[in-house]
Amino acid sequence: MKRTLPILIIIAGLASLYPMQRWVDGVRPQAVESTETLFMSSGEAIKKMSLGLEGLAADIYWIRTIQYFGRKLIDSGKPLSMTATKDLYMPLLAPLLNIVVTLDPHHIPAYRFGAIFLPERDMDAAIALLEKGIRENPAEWRLYQDIGYIYWQRAKEATGEEATIYYEKAAEYYDLGSKQPGARSWMADLAGLMRIREGSRDERETARRIYEGYLESDDKNIRAQAEIRLRQIIALDQIDAINALLAELEKRTGKCLPDLRPVGRGLMRARSNDPVLMSLNQKEREVLLGMRGNISEDGTPLDPEGFPYALNQQTCKAELSPESTVAR
Repeated sequence: MKRTLPILIIIAGLASLYPMQRWVDGVRPQAVESTETLFMSSGEAIKKMSLGLEGLAADIYWIRTIQYFGRKLIDSGKPLSMTATKDLYMPLLAPLLNIVVTLDPHHIPAYRFGAIFLPERDMDAAIALLEKGIRENPAEWRLYQDIGYIYWQRAKEATGEEATIYYEKAAEYYDLGSKQPGARSWMADLAGLMRIREGSRDERETARRIYEGYLESDDKNIRAQAEIRLRQIIALDQIDAINALLAELEKRTGKCLPDLRPVGRGLMRARSNDPVLMSLNQKEREVLLGMRGNISEDGTPLDPEGFPYALNQQTCKAELSPESTVAR
């Protein structure tokens, strides 16, 4: 009984951290979002206050992190995706995640959540979070996958020597991750792809491999985001192939098709050695022939979400329809 009472007091005090933080935040003026702050933002200070119950404190702050993110998302009315959430004002997301991993350095879901939703608002914070995760969990190969992906994204936005540095950092982390227990074979492959010189890099194929890797994630949000991006890549491949076919037909007839129905109908009848198809490259032929099971009743090719592709008569090029839900 003598030991039970102090433990109960500690647990009660620790549990009060969350409602106390909520109360403090609640009494602060909320009219100006830029004033969002945490009453206690030091993970080390909270760790000392937890008196040995860091795991429980980490769980409390992890719940708060998810609630904070979820409330922002609900209030915005937007769907859950990186593209939808990147503009949401979330100044407390990085500090909350840092508190969680300071209290529990082995909290892998916190690191991986940050890898998905931090880069769009603070890429440096996302990198710092994952670097800490790797230091604390050097055998967790998926953390190398996450930071490699972030550096790849940063490289795409950079130019010249800066881009080369970021591509090399991405390759370095994919390479290191490939050597960890349980790592997938495609990690080493991605390391090689990152080292291909910029002029010959097939970025879309690299993206496909990265997102296919994320389909194996334990986090359903990460898997859902990967599926969205893979459908986007498929749509881009299909649009490129349709446009190559349209250009060839325009060259042969001297005019643009009135709509895309002849394309779909032609694909349904076409053989692999069709003269028009044979004028295209192998990738374009494979994509077009693979679309034959995705044609509407009137003959219009459909995108991966089942919406008919549209034809822009001014450019004589296919594009996503305004109604399509494929990510842009």
